[in-house]
Amino acid sequence: MPSPRLLAVTALVALGGLAGLISAGDEGPEPVTAASDVRGGLVSDSPSTGVVAAESRQTGTRAWRFAAARGEAPGLAAYAGAVSAAPGDKVPLYLRGNGSVDVRAFRLGWYGGAGARQVQQASYLATAQTGAPATWQSTGSLDTTGWPEGVYLIRLDLGRASRYLSLTVTGAKSTGTEGRVVVLTSPMTWAAGESTQKHKVTLNRPLATGYGSGGLLAEAGLLAQVERTGTEVVYLTDADLAADPDLLTGATALLVDGDSRFWTAKMRTSVRSAVEAGTNVAYFGAGSATANVVPDATDPRTFTAGGKPVALAARLTGSVATCAAQGRTGLTVSDASWWGFEGAEIEDGEVLKGLVSGDLDRAAAPADVQVVGSTTLACGDTQATSYLERPSGARVFTAGTQAWACTVTGSCTDAQGNALKVDKRAQTVAALVTRNVVEAFATPA
Repeated sequence: MPSPRLLAVTALVALGGLAGLISAGDEGPEPVTAASDVRGGLVSDSPSTGVVAAESRQTGTRAWRFAAARGEAPGLAAYAGAVSAAPGDKVPLYLRGNGSVDVRAFRLGWYGGAGARQVQQASYLATAQTGAPATWQSTGSLDTTGWPEGVYLIRLDLGRASRYLSLTVTGAKSTGTEGRVVVLTSPMTWAAGESTQKHKVTLNRPLATGYGSGGLLAEAGLLAQVERTGTEVVYLTDADLAADPDLLTGATALLVDGDSRFWTAKMRTSVRSAVEAGTNVAYFGAGSATANVVPDATDPRTFTAGGKPVALAARLTGSVATCAAQGRTGLTVSDASWWGFEGAEIEDGEVLKGLVSGDLDRAAAPADVQVVGSTTLACGDTQATSYLERPSGARVFTAGTQAWACTVTGSCTDAQGNALKVDKRAQTVAALVTRNVVEAFATPA
């Protein structure tokens, strides 16, 4: 049975990362594993002259990827002293190993289909750290001076071992997000893991998934699609929003990039208030905001996660979590006239194979939402991909399936890390919907 979090961790690395995503043309992607230049894709390169569009047109590299064997090799463990930083900040590195670690910082984005651009390379010393990771000593810091704002994968190599760190560089924590489109990544959710029971979580340790990247590998494809539209976005993490819920004040849109289950009560209130003020929200995953997080009173990088599911999440998404999929199944199109399907040449009843898997949502109040795709589940519920409009004019999209991100990217895996074939038609339609939602939501309600 596929993992409840179908996140494409192994396939993204071993099968070419963004290969499926960046070749996702209108006729569907062809499999690519080692091409030196992969073009085509969901939309033509944006003519926008904005900062993000200009950055995205720079020359990229595929050197951010490494083979699964390197990620599984022993001898290296790492975490960063921050999940987000302002441009110019110095971020401590905590490295356990024996020897000099080659560290390269890659900004994720379109970059002509390469998926990332290298902005820095340096060497740091890994030492034989002892005790709990929170007690490790830093042996150096990443200097983010000159780094453009965005989401970064930091690749670390020591001998035969490789690991990742994730880092968001953003000025939005000081400038705010009024009139901006915000992309939210979720390191608190990545750190919290699968357990729904109350448990203590800290960011002062290596992440257990994605070779240290958490869910970022699976979400890299969505980030690339967002930037390729030319939309001028700013980036925040869930930890940023938990620390300052007012950051969303005046935002045009919030794009929740994949798996984002663990939210604080103030985060939910912040998003609800933003929607009531007209902020559009897209949830490109399932179960968003359904699990609770309570920050530690003395350590902002430590929190208690889990406990009773949060009913208030349905007021945000229009959906509630339902039973997880038993294997993989298709999403049946139920409203082909919905604007999000524009360009897909789709009809009611078409089945998008394999798009429903992992954690799933159903419509909380079907009469109030537009269900654009669905499937009947073994538990008797009906999974729903949905859209609704709020009284404020704000629009809300919920993918309702955890497999959305890896399908757009073109690489999904099962619980054993084995590659699962992604249906070309499902990938193309999911990518088109992603593009249409991003472009529409970038316009104020």
